[in-house]
Amino acid sequence: MTATHPFNSRILLAFDFDWTLAEDSFERLVTLMGFDVGEWKSEHYHPLGKSGWDDILAKFEGLCRMCGPAGRTIGLDEAEEAGRTTRGFPGAETMPERLRQVARDVDPSVTLEFAIVSSGYLDVFSAHPIAAAFDRRYGSAFDIGNDRRLRGVKKMISHPEKVRYIQALAKGIDLGGSNAPSRTEAEIPEEELRVAFDQLIYVGDGASDLQAFGFVREMGGFAIAVARDGEFAAEDEMLQAQRPDALAGPNYEDGEPLFEILAHAVRSHASRIALRRLGRDG
Repeated sequence: MTATHPFNSRILLAFDFDWTLAEDSFERLVTLMGFDVGEWKSEHYHPLGKSGWDDILAKFEGLCRMCGPAGRTIGLDEAEEAGRTTRGFPGAETMPERLRQVARDVDPSVTLEFAIVSSGYLDVFSAHPIAAAFDRRYGSAFDIGNDRRLRGVKKMISHPEKVRYIQALAKGIDLGGSNAPSRTEAEIPEEELRVAFDQLIYVGDGASDLQAFGFVREMGGFAIAVARDGEFAAEDEMLQAQRPDALAGPNYEDGEPLFEILAHAVRSHASRIALRRLGRDG
């Protein structure tokens, strides 16, 4: 055993998608199907939630209940078109490469890995150009028939499960398969971690991100919140331990507060990696 902590040179940045990197992609699908988002929320989505439906299931079920009487069906083509045409936030598509340069300026050995970990529907948001800039993408998924129609929901990432995905990414646990991620509570030696837990950054916008905020901050990483209209959407719901480190509006362009906050977080982790690399024993 060496005198110093083992280290690796990878930083993981995990992001929610809807209202974090872009506007709401599922609301865009509702609009694309020819329905009013306000009516979908008030007549279907919110009532289903109040009657005990899971939030993720209620979104799709509510849209299906509008499509039936209107004689419309939802297909993969519509889902992907909704994803492609959702309005992305300024600078989000180029943000990963610009942050990689920030890390290289501190220590050329540092690598950044970008992941989308969202409760939203992967079949929708993965069609957005922003998603292609990320190394890994995880979300809830539809059951798709041979005719490309969306038949139901086959996989959900619940809000608390985001933490398990972040743990799995850090530990190098396989995220494939119907029951993944599994074994996330398994103890893994520090030297075998893909990403040190204090080299995590999580970016989200609301209630679905609170558990992830709390976990990342507890581990020594950074939790960053994207504000809508200058406010954090889940301020009234968070526990003290779930408060983010920083809050900024949805603009990832150079010089904007959100990008500068991310750059500071990356520099901090990169400097920690450089310190550990230069001072390692053995």
